[in-house]
Amino acid sequence: MNILRVFPHKTSITPDDNMVRIGTQTMSLPQHDEVHISCTFTWDMDYCEYLQEQYQAITDKPVLLGGPAYNSPCDAHIPGLYTKQGVIFTSRGCNNNCPWCFVPEREGKLKELPVFPGNIINDNNFLQCSQKHQQSVFDMLRKQKQICFKGGLQPDLITVEFADTVRALKISELWLACDIDEDLIKFKKACAILIRAGFSRNHIRCYALIGDDMDKNEARLQEIWNSGAMPFAQLYQPPEREKKEYSMHWKEFARMWSRPAAIRAHMTKGTRLEDYRRIT
Repeated sequence: MNILRVFPHKTSITPDDNMVRIGTQTMSLPQHDEVHISCTFTWDMDYCEYLQEQYQAITDKPVLLGGPAYNSPCDAHIPGLYTKQGVIFTSRGCNNNCPWCFVPEREGKLKELPVFPGNIINDNNFLQCSQKHQQSVFDMLRKQKQICFKGGLQPDLITVEFADTVRALKISELWLACDIDEDLIKFKKACAILIRAGFSRNHIRCYALIGDDMDKNEARLQEIWNSGAMPFAQLYQPPEREKKEYSMHWKEFARMWSRPAAIRAHMTKGTRLEDYRRIT
């Protein structure tokens, strides 16, 4: 089946073949059997419903709307369909119930999927998978380069055994998460294990939710850096359709703490939070 896939915006993992359109790129549609409009974020739902109307007006083929924002079933993963080639999911869902995370509600408990070749593992919680499944992924990755565990490795599940295993792979990035202050102890322990295995800040990256208390957020981001990782700040967004708007002050803060060059300058030169309060 020829599926024309439509996305509201282009991201780093959006496929880029000739059966992909971004937004209202409705001119010169290739031959297709269906149009699938993929919506990841709830704040894009209104726009994606508008896109559905626009594409349905110019094709006599079915125009379907779905994706994570609509709690679409995720019991399978077809490489290259809704993510670019190389980005794969070997599992979906998560067995945790973090109050700020929508994965358990949208995807349910963790489900292991067939393992396809790819170098960017986008699982929500890869380390919750069985040892047998993890080993099958490692076996596949031995043939890959520029490997990223991008979905976020749960710090308290990182072991010496895991670190020794991935050390033998051609790792580019290992992404962890530290979204609240209470996670710092487990996060620091995980970083210590990875550093002893030979990984540096260039390899160890960390997602960090921000948006409630800037001073406390700054302190946690600094602790992430001091643990040997590169922090990546993300402004928290609730599940509502309407995207939460932050002040320019918050946006400037988030931008600085998501750019490695700016973070290095900030941490090595000893600048203070107040130095970045240029916009109020």
